[in-house]
Amino acid sequence: MKSLIFVLFTVLLLTAILSDGKQERQTLHISSLIINFDKTDATFTVNYNMDNLPKMYILLLGSKSLEPKIRSVFSNFDYEIVKMDQDKATLRVKNVSRLDKGYYLHDSRKFGETIDTVYIYTTDSPRAKEYSMINSTPPFFYRS
Repeated sequence: MKSLIFVLFTVLLLTAILSDGKQERQTLHISSLIINFDKTDATFTVNYNMDNLPKMYILLLGSKSLEPKIRSVFSNFDYEIVKMDQDKATLRVKNVSRLDKGYYLHDSRKFGETIDTVYIYTTDSPRAKEYSMINSTPPFFYRS
């Protein structure tokens, strides 16, 4: 088992050394975000893409190293990570909306970067609202 880990680590190290240093890589790119609102809370499904080298790293050592990136993108939200793997993360977000006169009001909140596509599902509509290239959630209201 130790020899297998050593071989994989060596392959990862050689791949990193031999890769073209001129290319600037982004280790984690958020391709889409699905937001499912439920009363004042929401579930965020964060879909992301990574290069092969970080994917191998995550496969060997786990997804804990992705948490700082997730934390920087969603720093304006009160959330807990429910699940995280190589392709997506699921976050449970608390108090993202407020109840006022029978409607849930959601005020805009900034993301830490621009997200390619955001799909928003509310409890009063079966269809998603789709937004492209946004760096904050749009303000809106919905019924329970």
